[in-house]
Amino acid sequence: MTVLLADTEFETAPANAVAEFPFARANNLQRAQKTAPLKSAPKSERALKILWIADVDYRLGAAHGGNLRLISFARQVRAQGHEVYFAVPKRKADDDAEKQKFLERLKAQGVITDYFSIEYRHPKVKGKLAHLALYPGAANLVLGSAQRSFADDLNSIISANPIDVCIFMSRDLLFALPAIGSTTTIVDWVDSYFLYHLREARLHVKRARLSKLLRSMQLAAEAWIHERYYSRQADLSLAVSPVDQRYISREPNSQVVANGVASLRAVSVAKTKGQLIFTGNMDFPPNYQSALWFIDEVFPLLQQRADIRLVIAGANPVPELTARANERIQVTGYVEDLALQIAQSELYVAPLVCGSGFKNKVVEAVANGTYVIGTTMAVEFLDSEIRRRLLVADSPRTMADAILTYLDSPKAFETNLEEVRRLVAEELTWEAQASELLRLATLCTRDIE
Repeated sequence: MTVLLADTEFETAPANAVAEFPFARANNLQRAQKTAPLKSAPKSERALKILWIADVDYRLGAAHGGNLRLISFARQVRAQGHEVYFAVPKRKADDDAEKQKFLERLKAQGVITDYFSIEYRHPKVKGKLAHLALYPGAANLVLGSAQRSFADDLNSIISANPIDVCIFMSRDLLFALPAIGSTTTIVDWVDSYFLYHLREARLHVKRARLSKLLRSMQLAAEAWIHERYYSRQADLSLAVSPVDQRYISREPNSQVVANGVASLRAVSVAKTKGQLIFTGNMDFPPNYQSALWFIDEVFPLLQQRADIRLVIAGANPVPELTARANERIQVTGYVEDLALQIAQSELYVAPLVCGSGFKNKVVEAVANGTYVIGTTMAVEFLDSEIRRRLLVADSPRTMADAILTYLDSPKAFETNLEEVRRLVAEELTWEAQASELLRLATLCTRDIE
């Protein structure tokens, strides 16, 4: 059954800061949170009906980080015997036919049980007034009547199916949380927008961008209030890493559920000597800002080695990046087999200078058999056991020196690389992370009952 609610307008939420690739490493979740290890997490005692309220980027599919998490969890939850429903907000820019085809494919593949298209309309004038009210409670008072109508429609879906657990991934629909009756409510923040904008502001300070600094500080303040307020409204508040969790909420209901690892490349690939690679969607600010920093600050220190080449691989490179391409720096744009490109490179560089969440690209590199050198920010989501097996450097000089050290004797790092690959393969799967999600959801459901 597919339900379409009334035609409405919908404001677009801020761009998700989640990294783009299908590999991520948990920060030893249970030790960090003092909860039971994933391997011993009990399965849910009864089948649950779970409703995800989430945007689905039907154009990018699994290449979008939010889609990757949503669809991977849905697939694993279904595989473990539960029912999964999507409530998908309709956006003005949507191609309705293409979006429906995408959702129908997920249903035909057994990823979801069913889906619903939901819409929300509020008066434009009141919407602008609500935006001026930084405190969500005040904004909700301004938009009360429109929000109640949406909440009633959502409750109709919940009652008709009937839903045990609602998981919100659409931040701009969180106002409906208090209106959902006895159903367990979970907010999956994924990463912290507060942390994202705070780091963006720090970067603007370093580069003397005062006008952009003010905007980033405003967004950071709004995100801080929003994340703290709605974390208290839900039965459970989730983050994708312990770092993001600390910035989102310190409430007792705050937990970490990581992404999973899809698979490791089993066949060894010949390395291109001296080839460095950095990957990501290159219109995403943390990616292209980091790539520019590496090109401008680090790469000139490597010019003494004529064999060193840099590949910046990823869709939609910004003009600032393409302008820096030369005989030693290749800006590829979209790559069909990115995993192969990574596997062929001698070294993966992760020079991240801003952003938040899991840096999935770091573990993707390891999964494809390529060693990683990165900044502290690039590896912060990993536990100390993993971090100490990688090379970490934050200044241009120390990063250049680390790269040269590796390229001079790559065999000296083979043991560390294989140990990291082993830990990733043994400790982290989408199945295990879905089991943890179900365990936490079941505990919340019991508390409500």
